[in-house]
Amino acid sequence: MLARMMAFLVWGLLACSAVYWLIQLMARPVAAPLHAQVVLEQRSGTADLTRLFGAAPVAAPEAALPADSRFSLLGVVAPRNLQASQAGEGVALIAVDGVPRTVRIGAVLDGELRLLSVQGNSAQLGRDGVVSMTLNLAPPLPAATGSLPPAANSPTVLGGQPMLQGDPAQAPFRPASLPPGQPPAPGGLDSNGLPTR
Repeated sequence: MLARMMAFLVWGLLACSAVYWLIQLMARPVAAPLHAQVVLEQRSGTADLTRLFGAAPVAAPEAALPADSRFSLLGVVAPRNLQASQAGEGVALIAVDGVPRTVRIGAVLDGELRLLSVQGNSAQLGRDGVVSMTLNLAPPLPAATGSLPPAANSPTVLGGQPMLQGDPAQAPFRPASLPPGQPPAPGGLDSNGLPTR
């Protein structure tokens, strides 16, 4: 019984193998499109794959900017008296490479460069107490001047509906006035047009 099952299994594997090879020999390959290129003939990509494998990208060396162009003074809080100035009071808002930083007198701004002193519109920077550059605030922009256009008539009507020309039904009520010096009649109107008592 076991021999029959083994024979059946061997003949089954042999039949599957024959069918597989018959399909392989008789199958026609699918035609590739005309614009297709063989993968082996293509040049390898020129992309930098170092970041894919975890390496940090190497930055291209940049030309060093002049020191004066790296710093710009945005604001100053200067002390009013000489004693406070000598005590190191004062703060400057300085942009270093476009990034604003608040710096107190004596604090390091960049590398060995320190803020040495501040005045009303300027700040002095230097190393070891020697002033190497002075930053000035930009002059304020001129005030906007000009003239306003003439005022136009308002479309808003105060006191109700607009009165049409020549329409007596819409004429406002005006009390009758008495001639000067004439006393009002009893139960009539006074000189201001108001009813008397």
